[in-house]
Amino acid sequence: MSFSAELPEGIRSRLLQAGFELFEQGYDRRFYNSMSKRLIDGSEIGAFDYQYTYKYHSGRGKSRGTHFQSVFWAYCEDLRLPHFRLHPEVPLFHDIAKAFGMQDINFESHPQFSRKYLLRGEDEAKVRLRFDPSFLSFLEQHAPCCAEGSGPQLIVWRDDQQVSPEKMPDWLRFGEEWVQRLRLRRV
Repeated sequence: MSFSAELPEGIRSRLLQAGFELFEQGYDRRFYNSMSKRLIDGSEIGAFDYQYTYKYHSGRGKSRGTHFQSVFWAYCEDLRLPHFRLHPEVPLFHDIAKAFGMQDINFESHPQFSRKYLLRGEDEAKVRLRFDPSFLSFLEQHAPCCAEGSGPQLIVWRDDQQVSPEKMPDWLRFGEEWVQRLRLRRV
């Protein structure tokens, strides 16, 4: 893998153009500690650390906070993903939001997944096709994470969690498993 203190501009630009919500939150956004590699089939995968700062109101007035996370990314023409966003469900907050019409794609066949995650997408039918039963079972067996996909691009992260250098190989394997499970099969 190639390493860089900053995320290479070409990769950064491609990720920002995908319209991922993660990269539109807050301000003082920073992409750093990048590693990537090109696979034999022309796909690219990698990981980087990402942070952004946000403002919120507390009982003592306005405050600031910063989120830090490690993000797995993939660029693979065989993905052709419908635009989707997946993140752990926050019961009270999401129940209120759903009452006001927020979308949540649930699967009767996988109630554990449906309780664990909030899944949204522009084309629900296409999202349902890509989240097949074996992929839903895979997600049920792992700690909750966040993900967004669009076309040939995928990002996966755990909110406000950075991966230590010792655990990075496992994190990359986990991301590669996502790619393999979401990749369109050639017949």
